[in-house]
Formats: sequence, C-alpha cells, structure tokens
Amino acid sequence: MRPPAARLLLAALLLVVALPAAAQPEPPLNITADNMTGSHGPEGDFVMLKGAVRITRGRTVLTAETGRYFRAQGMLYLDGRVRMVDSTMTMTCDHASYSEIEDRLFVQGNVRLVDRDAVLRAPSGTFDRRTGRADLAGPVEGQDRKMRLRADRATYLRDSSVVQARDHVRGVDEENRTELEARAVDYDRRTRVAVATGDPVLRSRDGERRVTELRALRLVVDTERRVAEAIDSVRVVRDTLQARGRHALFDDVAQRGWMTGSPRAWDDQTAVSGDTLEFYTEKRAVRAVVVRSNAVMDYVGNRPNTLGEASRLTGDAATVYFTDNDIDSLVAVGRARNEYTGPARAGRTPERNEAAGDTITVFFRSRKIDRARVEGGAHGTYRIAVDEGDTTALQREVVSYDARRIEFQVGDNAIVLDRDAHLVYQDLELHARRVKYDVERQTLEAEGSPVLGDRGDEVKGGLMTYDLPSRVGTVFEAQTHYEKGLYRGDCIRKVGENELHVSGGNYTTCSASEPHYRFSSRWMKIYLKDKLVAKPVVFYLKDVPVLALPFWVFPVKPGRHSGFLFPQFELGLSNSAGQFVRNAGYYWAPNDYMDFTFGGDYYQAEPSWVLRGQGQYKLLYRLDGNFSGTYARSEGQYTRSEDWDFNADHSQTISPRTRLVARASFVSSKNYNSSNLYGRSLSQRLSRFLTSSVALSHNADWASINAYVDRRQDLDADQNLLDANASNRLAVGTEASLANLTESRPSLSISFPTRSVGSFGPLKGTPLGKRLRTLYFGLNSQFVSYAERRAYVAGHVPFSGDPFTDSVTVLGQRASTRRGLTNGMSLSDSRQLFGWLNLQPALRATVVVFDFDEQGRRVVPASVWSSSVTSSTTFYGTFRPRIFGIEGLRHIVAPSVALSYSPEFEGLTYVDSAGVRRSRFNSFSGIGISGLERSYLTFGLSQRLQAKVKRGGNVTRLDNLLSWTMAGSYDFLYREHGAAHPFSNISSSVLLQPPSYMSANLGWTTDVYAARPIRTVNYNLGLNLDSGGLKRTDPDLPTEPRAEGATGENWSFGFAYSYAGGYASATDWSSTKTANVTSRYQLTPSWALEYSASLDLSRNQIQSQRFVLTRDLHCWQATFTRSFVVGGETEYYFRIGVKDQKEIYMERGTRMGSLGGIN
Repeated sequence: MRPPAARLLLAALLLVVALPAAAQPEPPLNITADNMTGSHGPEGDFVMLKGAVRITRGRTVLTAETGRYFRAQGMLYLDGRVRMVDSTMTMTCDHASYSEIEDRLFVQGNVRLVDRDAVLRAPSGTFDRRTGRADLAGPVEGQDRKMRLRADRATYLRDSSVVQARDHVRGVDEENRTELEARAVDYDRRTRVAVATGDPVLRSRDGERRVTELRALRLVVDTERRVAEAIDSVRVVRDTLQARGRHALFDDVAQRGWMTGSPRAWDDQTAVSGDTLEFYTEKRAVRAVVVRSNAVMDYVGNRPNTLGEASRLTGDAATVYFTDNDIDSLVAVGRARNEYTGPARAGRTPERNEAAGDTITVFFRSRKIDRARVEGGAHGTYRIAVDEGDTTALQREVVSYDARRIEFQVGDNAIVLDRDAHLVYQDLELHARRVKYDVERQTLEAEGSPVLGDRGDEVKGGLMTYDLPSRVGTVFEAQTHYEKGLYRGDCIRKVGENELHVSGGNYTTCSASEPHYRFSSRWMKIYLKDKLVAKPVVFYLKDVPVLALPFWVFPVKPGRHSGFLFPQFELGLSNSAGQFVRNAGYYWAPNDYMDFTFGGDYYQAEPSWVLRGQGQYKLLYRLDGNFSGTYARSEGQYTRSEDWDFNADHSQTISPRTRLVARASFVSSKNYNSSNLYGRSLSQRLSRFLTSSVALSHNADWASINAYVDRRQDLDADQNLLDANASNRLAVGTEASLANLTESRPSLSISFPTRSVGSFGPLKGTPLGKRLRTLYFGLNSQFVSYAERRAYVAGHVPFSGDPFTDSVTVLGQRASTRRGLTNGMSLSDSRQLFGWLNLQPALRATVVVFDFDEQGRRVVPASVWSSSVTSSTTFYGTFRPRIFGIEGLRHIVAPSVALSYSPEFEGLTYVDSAGVRRSRFNSFSGIGISGLERSYLTFGLSQRLQAKVKRGGNVTRLDNLLSWTMAGSYDFLYREHGAAHPFSNISSSVLLQPPSYMSANLGWTTDVYAARPIRTVNYNLGLNLDSGGLKRTDPDLPTEPRAEGATGENWSFGFAYSYAGGYASATDWSSTKTANVTSRYQLTPSWALEYSASLDLSRNQIQSQRFVLTRDLHCWQATFTRSFVVGGETEYYFRIGVKDQKEIYMERGTRMGSLGGIN
C-alpha cells in the first residue's frame, strides 16, 4: 500500500490534470494507466505511468506501455509500442514525446505513419496535432496501393492528404513501370497527382525494359490517368532518340505525347523540329513523331558508308515513322521541299539535289536513306558532282526536272520521273511519260512518247536512250524537225555533237501525218550545221515514186548562213509599172556579228530595174546598227534616169554612262521617194523629210550632258514657189514659208539634277531645311549654232517665147546662221492645303545671249522672269445602281486652275519706223525670249465615269466608261494684246468606251462670244463584228494586208466613220467625212476572200479598194491580190510558196504594207 501522503499527492495531481485550464482552448489531457505513481525530481513533480497507458485529447488517442508526465513543463514521454490515432491517421513508433504547450508529438524509432492505404516509414519525425502535419526525417519510405516512395525527409498533410517529399526523392510505380526522381515531390493522394521540382526525372520502361527519361524544371504526373506534364526546359531521352522543348504533355493511356515551345527531336543521324511535335507510341515504344507547322527534318549520315551524306526536308507539316526503335520513313506535306547532299569523293564536289512538291516521302533502310518520293507539282534541281575548283562546270552541270511524281532511288543512284516527265540539262530538254536518270552514269532512259529538244532541234519517238556527257543517244520510231525539215526514221542515233545517223528515214517539209511529198532513204547521215547526205533517195508524191537518185545532199545550215534566198515568185501587173517580177536575192552572213541582203526587181514599163541592199551588225552590249540603200534605173523612150537612196542607223555604248546615236538619210532626188514605178511602199512615198543626226550623251551623277549635230531636209518646202505660172506669178524676192534645209551644228546642253532646296549643304538636317524639303531648284543651259537654207524667187523664164502662156520659176537659195546661249533656272513647290487642295507655285528665270538683235547690236544678253501658281483637286462620288450587270459607278471630277504672270521688260522691245512695238529678238531652234507683259488664267475640268460590270461570275473594271474634258484660258491683258475678248475658245472632248463592239469619241470648240458658238466639231465611230463574238476594235486600213496564215473566224466585218467640220469663215461651215470598211469570209476551210476599202464620203468617192483571194494547199499557199487606188494606180500579183515553215519567207519592213500586199 502507498503511504497516505503519496496517495494524497497523486490525487491532487490527477485533480489538476482533470480540471479544465481557462487559458487552453484545447481539451485537457485524459491520462489513464494500470499503474500511476507520482514522484518529484530535479525537473519537478511528475507521474510515472505503467501498463496500458492511454492519453486522450480531443479526437487524438495515444497509447504506450510506459510513460512519464511532467506537469510543469507540459511534457509527456512515452515508450514501448507507442501508437497515436488521429482521425484517419495512425502513427506508431518506439518512443515518443508530446508537448502539451505546442500540441506536437515527437516520434522516434521505427516510425510508421498510416493513413488509409498509405504508409510512411522513417527513423523519426514530428506531428503537429493542431495542423495535422507530420514531418518525417531520416530516410523516409512510403507506399500506397500503387506508388512506393523514398526520400531523405517528408511531410504529410493529413487534412489534404498531401505528401511532400524532399531531397533524393524517388517514387516508383511498379504496376505501370514508371519511376520519378527529384529533389522535391508533392503528391496529392486524393487526385493522385505528383508535382516534382528540382531536377525532376520521370523514367518509364517498356516491355523490353528499355527506358525513356522525361526531364524538365517542373513535372506534373497524374498517376491515376497516367498523364505527365513537363514544364520549362523539357528534355526526353530514349536510347539515341532525344527531344527538347519548353512544354510537353504525355498520355500513357492514349499512347500520345505533345511537345511545344520550339520543340526539337533527334537521334544520332536525324533531327526534327517545328511548332509542335506530336508523339505516337505503342507499348511505350515510339512509332511516329508528327510535326505540326513549319516542319524541318535534318538527316546527317554518321556511318562509314554515309559520312558526308545530308538531307533537309521541310514542309507545313511532317511525320516521322519508326519501326523497332529505328527511323522507318519521313513524310512532309504542304509546300514540301527536300535538299539532299551526297557523300563527297576525293577531288570532287558532292552531288546535290533539291526537290519540292505537295508531298515528299523519304524511306530509310538500316538507318540510311533508301529512296524518296515527291508527289503533287513535283519539281527539282540536281547538281552533278564536278572537279573541285571548276566553277564553270559547277554552274553548267545542272539538271532541272519536274513530273507528277518523282522518285529518288538512292541505292540505284537514279531519279525516276513518272507521268508528264520533263527534264532540262544545259541545251537539252526532254518530255516523256516516264524518264529514268542514272546519276552515276549520267544516262537517260525515256519511254511513253519521248520528245527531246537539243539547241532548238526536236526529236520524237517511242523509246529513247541518251548519254549526257557524250551527247550520244538513240531514238526508236523517231521523228524530228530541223531547219525547215521533218525527219522520220525507224531509228535515229546521235553519234556526235553535230551528227545524226538515220535508218529507214524520210525527209519532208509537210507536217501532215501522211505527208503530201517526201524523200525516202535507207540510210541518212545528217551534219546538223552543214548538210544531209542520203543514199539512195526516192522522191514520192503521196505514195507514188516520181524520181530516184543514187544519193542527194541537202543543205541544212541553221539560221544565218549565206546562200540564195528561197524562191518566191511575185508576178503582177501595174498600170504604172507594167508587168513585174519581184523579190529575188542573195543573203550573205560573213560572221556572227553582221549580215547582208541583196535583192532586185524588174519592171517592164520604160523598162526599169531596182537593186536593193540591206545590212545589219550587232556586238552585244557595245554597238548595233543597220543600213539600207537602193539603186534604180529607168530607160524610157525619151528619158533615162538613175536614182538612189541610203539610210542608216547606229547605236553605240561607249561606257555605262556614255552613249552615241547616229542616223543618216539621203536621196538623189525628191521625186525618187514619191515614184510609184519601183514598188515602193505607201509609207515610203509619203515620207517627205530626210533627217541625219549624231548625238552623244553622258549621264554623270552631277549633270546630264548632251551634244548633237543634225541635218533635216524638207523635200516639198519649195513646192509652193515652183507651182506658180504666168497667171499667178510670184514677185521676185518672195521667200518660201518653210526652210528646205535646217542644221544644228552643234547643239550643246547640260542639265543639272533637280534638287530639294532643303537638301543643300547648309540647310540639310536643319528645321528650315525640313520646311523647304518640298521646294525644288532646277538649272539647265543650252548652246545652239543653227543654220537654215530657204528658197526665194530669183526670176522667171518664159516657155516658147510667149511670156503669157506659161513660165518656169527660177529659185535662189539664201543661207543664214544664228547662235545663242540660253540658261534656265526654276523654283517650284508642291503642297496640299486642307488635306484636299493641291497647290504648286513656281518661279522661272531665263537668261539668253543672242549673237545679234533686230537693231544690229552684236552679242546681246537679255533676261526675263515669270511666275505661276496652279491649283487642283479631285472629287469622288460613288453609286451602286445594280442594273444591267453594273455593280457600281464612280464619278471623278478633277478641276484645275493656273495663274501665270510675266512683267513687261521694256529693254527687250523697240518701236519700228512705222510706230509698231516689236521684239528685239527672233526665236530660233528653241532659243527665244519675250519682253511683253503677260497675265492669263488657264482652267480645265476633267470628268470620268468608272464602272464595275459583272458578267457571270467575273467582274470587269472599266476605268473610262465615259470621260469629258474641257479647257480654256482668260487673258487679263487682252486689250494690250489686240484681242477682242478675254476668253479663248473652249475645247471639249467626250470619249465613250462601253464593254462591247463599239467605241465613239466627240470633240468640239466653243466661242462664247460668237453668234454661233460651236465653231468646230469632230467625232469618230468604230464597229467590229465577227462570227466568234462582238469586239471593240478599229478596222484595218485597206492598204494594210492581213498577216499571212491568220485565218480568224468564219467571217468578220469592221467599219470606222470619221467626221470633222468647222466654220471656215463667220458663216461658211465645211466638213470632211471618211469611212473605212474591212471584211473577210472563209468560203471553205481552204478558200478565203477578203475585201477592204477607204471612202471619202464628202466627195462620194472610193479612195482605195483591195481584193484578196487565198487558197490553202496545206503544204503550199497561193494568193491572188488586186488593188485600186484613187488616181488610177492598179496592181495585182500572184504568189505560191511553201507555207508550213514560216522562216522560209524573207520579210522586210521596208516592204510591209506596200500596195499589192507584198509581205
């Protein structure tokens, strides 16, 4: 028995424990045990507990075998099978201490924490009863129904069921064969989600225990759904396959994964990148990688047999397929492109191939590219390996190709073009259904109607082989065109650069499948730039043999070569030239830079003949030119004449900035050009001016400098003096109104670039310079030495001694020379006011130095200035009527006004003896000056109607459906200038261009002061119809022949009408009316008839007519033409010639459009 004092002390302690403490919100400890003994020691009073110790506080229960309780310190120490139960959590250990004040349990020795199916084990730890937080130290191990965990320390949050593991954390899911390592892992047991940081690594194993590692700055693993999310600096490693990006998501159940943020995947040979990488797996082995957007796949060979081999495949999207963890194939879609570089060989450049199409597929075998396929708009370029350092060969040895489908057979070193194959190599071009190109041997094999073009020559056949380096090939069932000829043969073999062998061959110029004529031979040898040798030769018309020869040599020189021109018989009759034969000549090409043509015509009338010569020369980028001349001789019964003309043009580039241009035109007499005896064209006969010039120009950075001399002769300037006779004889001394010869010798000019005033040195970059950036300054100068010759009446010589019957006017010539220097300066600005009003002020000054003035002074300087300001704007109005197919109309109104002023300069005028004020200086060749005061206003109004017209599904924009312009001026000083009124005549014009077969324009002038204000009127109407539809075009003139071979529609008709009228005097109105008509009718597929005419409706007269009858004979064409021109000139001709090869006809521009329709 305990002594009474001890029993009393124990009762007191238990009473204290049982009483509630006012300062404690938590319930007091409820302690029970089999044996409780009170004692006192250095630490104060305590209670010893033995046997079935049980402490309860709230919902927490502690049990142990023994214990000690120190009331003063609020500490409870428990030993032996310590167990704590708190809600769903149970914790056991060997030893424990509980702080009543902190409400915290400290556990040690075989610590075990159980919460539902989760178990944590550790050497020691703590449990905060108030927060439900358990902190475990020492190597911590734990597990639940799926996961096993190990860490240096861990925290368990009871209320949220979260395990926070730290330092050397390793979590293992044996069922799913995954393992998570990190420095920190937070695992939510409710959601089964683990968040790992601190170099986290997630490892997964497939059925073959091959490991895939996922690393990132942060990993989020859903163990329930088997989904892992990697955030920032993501990296995936599986054997040699790696990937990286900024974000990734992997779904183990769906066997898919996604990686974004500049993702890239690679192994030891292949790299893949794009906007998004999508991974497809099967049993955790990668089966495919899909690249979404901007796909790039790089391959670099690293094996002994693939070193130096590289390939880059790009596309909008791509997919990489794997088999047995090795790459199987690549597929790129959407603007797919592949760049391949082959292994380099010693001393040789690597072969390179670039291919593109809608889809590119690359196949691998044993981790090496085996073949590639391009589909959908497939095309590419292959660069053949050449010797290193040979840059010329590097640029030349290129093969371009395209087809519907292209396959690269890397193992066979071949490129196969399938369906619509097309290949180009240097001068060679090949079309076929299928082409196989052997890269190693550089040979071609084509089948399916192959067509091979070689420097303009074309060979067709059924099967073709070709060796590119030697240019030797064989074509079976072949057909080729060369220099006006069509060759067919059982076999054509090219055995040299310019040599062909033909077996069982035919030659013709007829393109019919069954030619109308042909030359046949068992054997032919063709020298492409020289001749064709055939033996024996049989000439057939259809299938009938006509002629047989042991051999024949055909000339087949290409392009420019000397020889007689192909015969073209032009037989005709002209009422002025009689019967004629035209167009016989010789062509001579001495070298590659020049050629000459010689020809001649014979005319029966008088009789007469003409020799013609033409030449041209050209040296690329340096000089070019042409010259032509004729010599004509006529031997009439009473007269004999010899005439000639010569024309030349020359252009030469002296330097990149200096150029020389020259032109010459001379004729023996003015009557030669207008003569109708020598078949000259209408344009030649109407030309009455001869112009020769030499111009040198140089464009420097600081100025443009020009110098030229010219000579211009007017052949009809003296005609008004020569036409006078005794009845209207001109007085002696009367001058012609026009000079018959003018010359500039020389004219020198220099123009400085127009520059912004704000860009000049002192102003550049300053605030003032910015304000003056729209103000521009211009400066130019010109010196002219001008000479002219003018005829005058020197006297009259009577005919037959009768001065009143007729006479001949004798002309004299007066020559004069003038010189002058002019300098012009200008300031102009352009600004916009109020956002819609354009304003352009300008100030101009001119300084001129004349050689003399009208008062006899020598070397006289003079200067003037003038100013102007122009204002303009544009207004728009839009309408949407939506009728008759009109989607919209836009009305544009653009008014403009310009005010100009120049003051009077009294020193530039003088008063003559008659009291009339005159200018001191006469203008010449652009040198002139005026001292009279001028002040006038010009105004204009432009209106346009634009339309959008819808026809079917197409919308057509008509910029000028209807336009109307008006212009005039107002003279403020009209009285001083001797005018009756200030306003000038107002000119107006209207243009109608509907989207149809017709066009029309109308113009008139208005005098606002006249009783009849409309002073002139002109208008034009055009109409064109044909069997193919209605067109708005202008009909051809009757003197312009239709292009040969232009059959057109079954019929066509064109009509143009013009009217011009005005008041010749105050009351007399005069007018002219003309019309042009053209028509054509295809009588049969072989016969066509054409008619054209020009009519003067004012005189009710037909000016000209032309009839053409054409017969198409397939290989040949015959034409009969008859033409009539007012004045009685009539001509017809007949021609027949081979027509299927256009180049056999010699055409010359000087003969185009001539009467008779000579081409």
